[in-house]
Amino acid sequence: MQSPGLGYGSYFRLLDIVEKGTLATAKALFEFRDRVVYFDGKPLQGLRVVVDNVPLALITGVHYSSWEMATQMRSRNAIEPSLDDPFVYISEPGKMAGWPEEAIRKELGARHADAEVRLTLVVPVTRVWIKASRNVVHYAISGIVGKAEIKNLEVVKRKAV
Repeated sequence: MQSPGLGYGSYFRLLDIVEKGTLATAKALFEFRDRVVYFDGKPLQGLRVVVDNVPLALITGVHYSSWEMATQMRSRNAIEPSLDDPFVYISEPGKMAGWPEEAIRKELGARHADAEVRLTLVVPVTRVWIKASRNVVHYAISGIVGKAEIKNLEVVKRKAV
């Protein structure tokens, strides 16, 4: 299976963290307990895991895009990955709110970041990857995030910073 980040790496499978309970790397320590994933002792914002027959991740966060694409996502109630990279990227809620667009684009490897798609979704943990960098956590979801998985979606135009 291809990993997210187009070669920039450092993404870890949520399934590995949930199954092992602890995942230690040279740069980070992930722990899973009481439905919460911790990164270096701090709980990840916008992520809860329900371990049942099929472990599910409840993710609340922000997907950055162009205004045009964001409004299409709202009308379709779906987010499709690009042809180059088969993952949809979501950041912790509020963590990059004051960042300039250029900094968000650089952090996420995005082409556009003039609109925020604020959403809540539920997907199997097998489709979720996590990257923690520069005090910001990103979730990468493999494949299309469709209307059956999206529980809430709101589009907001970002103000220039």
